[in-house]
Parts: sequence; C-alpha cells; structure tokens
Amino acid sequence: MASETASATEGARVPQQARSRATRRALLAAAGERFALQGFHGTALTELVGDGAPTKGALYFHFASKHAVAEALVSAMSESWDQVLPAVRRAAGDGLEALVLLTDAVIIRLDDPIVRGAGRLLRDRVVASPTLAEVIGWWRDQVEEVLSDAETDGLLLPEADPSWIADEVVAGFAGRATVSEASDGACLWELMNDFWAGFLPLIATPEWSRRWAMRPWRQRRRPVGVGPRDLDRLEIHALPAGATLSDHHRR
Repeated sequence: MASETASATEGARVPQQARSRATRRALLAAAGERFALQGFHGTALTELVGDGAPTKGALYFHFASKHAVAEALVSAMSESWDQVLPAVRRAAGDGLEALVLLTDAVIIRLDDPIVRGAGRLLRDRVVASPTLAEVIGWWRDQVEEVLSDAETDGLLLPEADPSWIADEVVAGFAGRATVSEASDGACLWELMNDFWAGFLPLIATPEWSRRWAMRPWRQRRRPVGVGPRDLDRLEIHALPAGATLSDHHRR
C-alpha cells in the first residue's frame, strides 16, 4: 500500500515539474522580449511579465531579483546550445553540410526571445560570465570542428585552413546580421544563402562543389526548436539530395 501511495505521489510530481518548467520558460521569454527592447537598466522588475505570460507572483516565486532573471536568461541561452551540434552532425551528410546547418541553427535561434534578450544583456555587460566574446568563441570553435571533419574527409581545398575559414564564416555572419537588423527588407537567411553560394566554392573541392550545385539547397527546411523556448521540439533537417551526376549530364 505504501509503495502504491509513493508511486501516485511521484506520478503527480512529474506533471507539476513539467508545468513549473513551462512557467519558468514563459517568464524568461517575456523577460527576454523586454530586455531586448529596453535593456536591463531600462526595464523594471514588474515589467518582466508580458501579455499572456504567467503572473507576477510566479515571477517572484522563480526569481529573487531582476539580476537573477538576467543570469537565468544567459544560462538558458548557453545550455540550450549544447544539444544543437550533436543534432546537426546526425543530420548532415558531411562536414560542409554541417557547417551550413549549424549556421542555420544560429539564424533561427535569433528569433527566440530568450536568445535576443540574453544577447542584449551580453552586449550591455550585465552578467560577469560568460562574456559576448566567449559565446561567439564557442560558436566559432564548433564551426572549426565541422570544418576539421570536412578536411579529414578530403572535402576542402589543400590551401583551405579550417581555422581561417571559421573566422571568416563568423565575421561574415556577424556583418550580415547587422545589415539584416538595420534594414527592413534584408532577410538574414537569404543573405547567408548568397554568402554560401559564393564562399563554399572557394574552400571546397571541385567534386564537392559540383555535387552541392546540383542539390536544391536553397529550398532546405529550416531547423525547429533550436532555441531555449522550445528546445523540446529540436529538429535539424538534412539538405535535399538533389539530382545525380548522370541526371545533370542528361539535362
């Protein structure tokens, strides 16, 4: 009888924990929107509950202060990224495809309010650690990892150094993200597609570039759940296979 009671108690605890996690995530999303728009110092603690978000009582239950909310936002952004690279590697056919899919994930993450809010906090140096430079460095190191995979598989030109390429990809992304944010019509996804169209043939072997050109890679599906708000739905999609070499020659 005691074991049945314990099982029932444990069963009730699981949905309660799930609701608590969902509430906390909703609070972070609402806070992220505010911080992204107004900054940390321009936002009062009472403003961190947005329309449709949990109550102020829930906010005070989960977070002791506005700075605690800021630290939780940055922590959620950092922790959620740990699952992305393994998912990218499982979906990608090779290291260069992984490079594109990994960058896709970064683009989609920028739509997550938790990431946007955390990014503003990092730019404004609200938390001591991690710094914005450290976060960018983590992503840059992952870019170099997948490029090293491509080098090992013989997909890069002999003169193409993974470390240099990683620096160029991160710098190219940062510049296009700034252009996209500053203009109404520039879509970051398409800006990066144009970058890949010109950049990949400069670093990849001719054989890989020919295969890549025959794939409808611009029509690839966007990743899902790569941000901390909905990480439970994480999906990284492989690029479409496209035509074969024989199909290409017949056309």
